[in-house]
Amino acid sequence: MNGDNEIAALVRLLDDPDENIFDQIKEKLMEIGPECIPSLEKARFEDNYGDLFISRAEHLIHDIGFGTLKKVHEKWLKFPVKLIDGVTQLDQYFFPNITASFIQHEINEMIKDIQPYIHLNMTPMEKVKLINQVIYEIYKVKGDKKNYHDPKNSSFGHLLQHKRGNPLTISMLYIELARHMNIPIKGVNLPNHFIVGYLRDSSLMNTGTSYKREDILFYINPFSKGVILKHSDIDDFLKEIRLDYNEYYFIPCDHKDITKRMLTNLIYSYRKSENTQIKNDLKLILELYK
Repeated sequence: MNGDNEIAALVRLLDDPDENIFDQIKEKLMEIGPECIPSLEKARFEDNYGDLFISRAEHLIHDIGFGTLKKVHEKWLKFPVKLIDGVTQLDQYFFPNITASFIQHEINEMIKDIQPYIHLNMTPMEKVKLINQVIYEIYKVKGDKKNYHDPKNSSFGHLLQHKRGNPLTISMLYIELARHMNIPIKGVNLPNHFIVGYLRDSSLMNTGTSYKREDILFYINPFSKGVILKHSDIDDFLKEIRLDYNEYYFIPCDHKDITKRMLTNLIYSYRKSENTQIKNDLKLILELYK
């Protein structure tokens, strides 16, 4: 029996009233993994099955998808070299209409508009001005102030689709474009408002670097069309929100801090939602960061 026929045969047995048989079928489908999902979706929507089958199919689709996310994200957390990989994993699960190929295509299109104009003799300010021109003038990306806490604003793919996002997703875009241009820009996990920082030296981009405040040449606020911020502006912001000085607020954060903040933003956005499944899934993935 080939793979497709085996999956189809197993799917047809999902509504067996014998719980022992169902447990065996479920275990086998879980072992096969994501390859089963198209057959489960097809049977759920196209074939004339009863409520028991539909319920079991829906739970299996969820369990297979969530199990896959947990496995790949746990692996990424051990070696979080590329931010885009961790972000895409979360995006594809929590926003199923988003695909990795779409995200990569949109990033590549933006890179085409930046790469021809980048040269070694440009100053940091000139490089930032070029990135700003592409993001905010050519692609019309904006911070969504009206629906700030909408869960979609925490989706990187949604930002690329609709050109609207929150401080974190627009900062992710800034970081990813800078990475492709070898521009030393890192995320800064400022309370209440994520920003990015331009490092004094490209060597500071190395993984495992221990940062200090002086390593940042200046800050950039991607949510506000890439406006430049000085160190004193960060001091003033912290005073405004009544937080004591902490060096952590001024230095670059790692990729895991960014994806963790993505998850906490989503948990906050879904706090009043009746969708207990997605809230539980978010909390379980967040547990991986402990």
